[in-house]
Amino acid sequence: MNSFYYLLVSGLLLATGARAQTVPADTSRRAAPAAAEENFDAFGDAAADASMSYNTQKVLYLTPTKLISFGYEAQLPYDLTSKGPATAPGGGTMAETKVDAARGIRLALNAPVVSRTDFIFNVGLTYWNTGLDLANPERSPYFDKLKDGLRTTGVNTTIFNPFDNKHFLLLQFNLDANGNYRSLGDLKSEHFTFSGTGIYGWKPNDNLQWGLGLTRTYRAGQLLYIPVLLYNRTFSPQWGCEVIFPARAELRRNFGTSSLIKIGYELEGNAYYLGRIGNDNVYLRRGELKPRITYERKLAGFVWVSAQAGFRYNYRNDAFRNQDVTGKRESTFGSEPALFKNTLTNPLYFNVSLNLVSP
Repeated sequence: MNSFYYLLVSGLLLATGARAQTVPADTSRRAAPAAAEENFDAFGDAAADASMSYNTQKVLYLTPTKLISFGYEAQLPYDLTSKGPATAPGGGTMAETKVDAARGIRLALNAPVVSRTDFIFNVGLTYWNTGLDLANPERSPYFDKLKDGLRTTGVNTTIFNPFDNKHFLLLQFNLDANGNYRSLGDLKSEHFTFSGTGIYGWKPNDNLQWGLGLTRTYRAGQLLYIPVLLYNRTFSPQWGCEVIFPARAELRRNFGTSSLIKIGYELEGNAYYLGRIGNDNVYLRRGELKPRITYERKLAGFVWVSAQAGFRYNYRNDAFRNQDVTGKRESTFGSEPALFKNTLTNPLYFNVSLNLVSP
């Protein structure tokens, strides 16, 4: 009887003690404040080898990487004046038209093929279409080529190879088919251009990434080999910059981790094969400088929307007999004489896209 009484009293005391401990815990859990937004770029790979660490390709609060993007871009009307061919008697003829609209879809896909802490290999696909509505295409054989529109279909690869926790190598290669073709069956070797960039960089901390390299590019409308500077920096949770000079430079303002706004510019362009006019092949060397402002916001999960507005400034838009620059030039820093020399007015443009971004 004494043993039973002892066991009964001990059990009651243990139960009372357990209840006294659990009730405050439940109360504190109900009263806990809401969790703050997390910047997931700050987290590393828990499976990484502790004996060797590598820097990542991200900087804190950087614009999210777009895995899938579906966009639409439109330019307001502008005037186009073309003179050519330059070899015609009297120096060629002048023709004018109005481009009532330049608009089209922009698709992009970026998929990781190999993703390790010490090596990342991505493959991407792009398709940009620009339909051109010309008021008077019959005024010039060159205008007649443009009325079919301009498009780019490309494949690209990106390699990020960190050597340790501070140094890395970044490589990017692009193969693009550019022209006024209507289907992939129309493609010829003349449509293709190849671009590439190599950058050796440093990442001293998670707020700074910079590097120097060399690029082979058609962004200015013709083939150039020029130095390139990478500079991604976050000054605070609100402010940062994203630079790949001379191709692009932007100042970034973050609003938490779910929206941001950027102001800056991008240089776009390529060499487009338009077919033949008479006995000549015709390549449009097109380069556009775009000062712009961009707003991006998370809709749900990893789905973001992007809206962009800016000014399309004509940097280069002349037609030549060759895709690349020949030895004969109009001036020391110029190009060879143009087959069709064009003058464009500079309109406003708008771009909106829906994007699936990387975690």
